[in-house]
Amino acid sequence: MQISTKTEYGIRCLLRLARQPGGEALSISEISQFEHVPKHYAQQILMRLRRAGLVKSTRGTEGGFALAMPADSISVAKVVRILEGVPFQDTCDHFNKRTDCGHLGGCSIRPIWQVISSRLWEALDRIHLLHLISDEESVGQTLESELPAIKFQV
Repeated sequence: MQISTKTEYGIRCLLRLARQPGGEALSISEISQFEHVPKHYAQQILMRLRRAGLVKSTRGTEGGFALAMPADSISVAKVVRILEGVPFQDTCDHFNKRTDCGHLGGCSIRPIWQVISSRLWEALDRIHLLHLISDEESVGQTLESELPAIKFQV
């Protein structure tokens, strides 16, 4: 599993907008400065998020970017899918496109990747920007209590 800086910066930019009182717009320069994201990169990311409907932009001296929907309706999974596509691809499908592994009919390893991928997306779908606008310790405690652990029975 690997998340690019594009997604990391995208979530940071969205969180900055989620923290804005009254949903006020911020300029690219302000977002870039607050979040230590290169200005041109922040602009590219925000334009992509705008095309996907997560942010809206306004022109003019009072313009900038703002969330297009409430912070509790923007999941981390939604952001990852927009900025990364689906980075946690099925390892077996990826492997088998390059070579025939010979275990397609009865593999006891494939369920590992399928369960982990499924649980990961379930967790990311449950985490919204609203969960992440607090301090690090509070966010960690919230996520620990709200996200179920994976339990396997032998």
